[in-house]
Amino acid sequence: PKCGADMVLKRGRFGPFLACSAYPDCKTTRRITVGAEGKIESKPDVPLDEPCPKCGKHLAVKHGRFGEYTACSDYPTCKYIKLKETGVPCPEDGGAIVERKSRRGRVFFGCANYPDCKFVLWNRPVPKECPSCKAPFLLEKTTKREGTVLFCNNEKCGYREKIAEP
Repeated sequence: PKCGADMVLKRGRFGPFLACSAYPDCKTTRRITVGAEGKIESKPDVPLDEPCPKCGKHLAVKHGRFGEYTACSDYPTCKYIKLKETGVPCPEDGGAIVERKSRRGRVFFGCANYPDCKFVLWNRPVPKECPSCKAPFLLEKTTKREGTVLFCNNEKCGYREKIAEP
């Protein structure tokens, strides 16, 4: 799609995929998936109207080995990836805390300035000040036993608040 050359079927460590025959000049690849009827399909990138904050070109919904993600359409020149922000600043360096996924698919929350800042949380941060110790954010956790609970990240504080389910 970028240079007009033919796409060829290749095999990699994550399975078969389509790649441009003009490699290394053109590094376009497409993931191959098996459809509902057993047909082999390739999912193209879906362009969005939103511009990239780094280079100004359009963002696109892409398909990677961990699922869909939103990134700049001008990859590999621009390597911007849009992350889901929580609205809570990082307590260590002031960057935004964003939602991420581990290798196993579990959601966690970390600083957007990784690897310079390695602040991480397993529970979702909420931009609400702790009434006890005045910490800048609370953590939200949902369990079968207690339901949804807001609690303080400071272990010495011990603040817990149960949220009523609608």
